[in-house]
Amino acid sequence: MSSLLKNTLLLFIPVIIFLSCKPDDPGDVTAPSLMSSVPADKAVDVSINTGISMLFTEKIVLSANPKISLNNQVVLASVYARTLTVSATLEPATSYTLNIPDKTLSDVAGNFVKSFSITFRTSNAITADGTILEAENASLSNGAVVASATAGYSGTGYVNMNNGNITFNMNAAEAGFYRITARYSSGSPKTQDLHVDGQMAAGIYFPQSTQWKELEIATVKLKSGAHTLSLVKNWGYISLDFLSIKYVGNTTSPFNIDANLVTPQPSAQVVKVYNFLKENFGKKVISGVISDSTRNTNEARWVYEKTGKWPALVGYDFIDHTWLKQNWIKYDGPFIQGKRHWENNGLVTLMWHWRDPLTKSGEFYTDKTSFDVSRISNPNSNEYKAMIDDIDTIATYLKQFQKAGIPVIWRPLHEAAGGWFWWGAKGPEPCKTLWRLMFDRLVNHHKINNLIWVWTTDVAATAADWYPGDQYVDVLGMDIYPGENQHGSQYISFNKVKEIFGGKKLITLSECGSVPDPALMLEYNDMWSWFMVWSGDYTRSDLHNGANWWQKFFTYDFVMTRDKMPDLK
Repeated sequence: MSSLLKNTLLLFIPVIIFLSCKPDDPGDVTAPSLMSSVPADKAVDVSINTGISMLFTEKIVLSANPKISLNNQVVLASVYARTLTVSATLEPATSYTLNIPDKTLSDVAGNFVKSFSITFRTSNAITADGTILEAENASLSNGAVVASATAGYSGTGYVNMNNGNITFNMNAAEAGFYRITARYSSGSPKTQDLHVDGQMAAGIYFPQSTQWKELEIATVKLKSGAHTLSLVKNWGYISLDFLSIKYVGNTTSPFNIDANLVTPQPSAQVVKVYNFLKENFGKKVISGVISDSTRNTNEARWVYEKTGKWPALVGYDFIDHTWLKQNWIKYDGPFIQGKRHWENNGLVTLMWHWRDPLTKSGEFYTDKTSFDVSRISNPNSNEYKAMIDDIDTIATYLKQFQKAGIPVIWRPLHEAAGGWFWWGAKGPEPCKTLWRLMFDRLVNHHKINNLIWVWTTDVAATAADWYPGDQYVDVLGMDIYPGENQHGSQYISFNKVKEIFGGKKLITLSECGSVPDPALMLEYNDMWSWFMVWSGDYTRSDLHNGANWWQKFFTYDFVMTRDKMPDLK
């Protein structure tokens, strides 16, 4: 062996000896880490149907006899690869803490996960037995705050709405209708908006009540599963204690529409129109707009120019016909324009913004006139005589339609219960007396027999108090302005009108801003007899309807345009 090789071997052998004497490699010393969990830590509004699971960074091993607990109760658990699954039945409106103790989980190398916990809260579940949704547990925004100064509340407090909104999350156990009752107090009457799943559903009137009061506010249609209910500020400033929600079934009672008009010996043409309305009710909806003046049909023409179709119904207003004589007023305008529309198979509706009968100031809003409708009870009063004179004046214009054989859908004294017009300023009794007097004067005194009488109602608790009576009303209307681009179904109001008045009268959307999407009318079964969009921006602006929406409306075969109307002459 050469000296060079010998020296090399001597150098190599110590290296081998040195390497062979190095300690064993310790291998994996890192414990698995939690990547995510369902529910997430600190999650709220968790569905009671949610499965509890956790995903780790590597494959995990569950120890024998693990002591995983949910709210201090040991629960069953299993692992598969990197996932831990916990078996548990969750209850609604409950706060939970899930605890994983030390040495419960490890990786295959035996590195244990340190103890940890996650917390979450389940949402409220609506069941057939009903449930209470405490306002203080809801999501609050825009200044709504929890309070406790007013005694007698349920739970741990209540919410002062202020200018804010209150949103409840819950799960419906089954599909169907759910009745909502609110417990509230308010120093003055207020209206708020009810939103269901983020969509405006109804305006809710809360009467004044300085004590806690329960008020049935709506019956909503829900699919099974998660939903949101929100009280959104309209007027604001009520105190809300809770919402009570109860399942009431999955069907509604049928209509039983009156067979005949309330007018004795009605004209043949108006009978044909009424029968047509009855036959189509629940199957088709008649499209309509109001004219922007007595001189033209500009709104209807605009719709025609944008869609190629005329609305089936056009409305006109006798707003100037009992005012001081003015050269610019086209007194024959409603008749001339209405006659042309009728001759082309359209329908005509007339309303009357009735200006102060006594002073001829031109005002009709309560805060702009001192006219006292309660004087209707005194036939010797100047107010009574002035009202009779105006009714007689209107009769001359209605007779134009009667003589020409044109039926009129007649809607006077609209929105009376709101109190903002003088005919509703003194409460329901004078208004009902005026309606009945007008009916008697036009039908019995003037022998006008071509009218379909429409009473404009609301769905407040006092709605029935304002009603003139079945013998004076053919159709029930609602005026609904839900806000910009709110095309959701108005079935809540539709069904409430049906409930209040026994399903004996046709129901119409007698005025509106944004029209409900016809597809939603069909889905929620609120097929209004007709809708009449107000003039100006409500007809033309994309914020409410606009050309694109009109085009969409008219694509539905059950939306009646003038070209689809039969000849009812």
